[in-house]
Amino acid sequence: MPTTVIGIFDQFQPAFSAKNELLAAGFLRSQVQLVPDHEVPKRERDATPHTDPNTVAFNIGKLFTGLFGSDHTQHSNVYADAVRRGGYVVTVDVADESRRATVEEMIRRFRPLSVEARSGEWMQQGWRGHDPNAG
Repeated sequence: MPTTVIGIFDQFQPAFSAKNELLAAGFLRSQVQLVPDHEVPKRERDATPHTDPNTVAFNIGKLFTGLFGSDHTQHSNVYADAVRRGGYVVTVDVADESRRATVEEMIRRFRPLSVEARSGEWMQQGWRGHDPNAG
């Protein structure tokens, strides 16, 4: 069954390296995405309006809407906020369970953040969900 594997990284270089390793392993460019695909200073993400299609924030919103649908579930909220806070997302479309396991192992080697643990920390600090207009 087709699925998408997601890894979120605090820094650009490990995300970029994970993407390159996936491509070197034979995954197609159409299957592997890195968003944003270049290093972006955090302040530029926060300062741009989320309605401008030329911004990182707008394109990240499109990515999560495509993955999770237009209903902003807890997962899409957490992933969107991780990126708003400076993270980088690697997504890989895979056709079956064996490829999913391979991709997860490859991504793990680059130490993606634990979104569940990170969102727990945010909740302890008062976070209640992604706010696309937050700074």
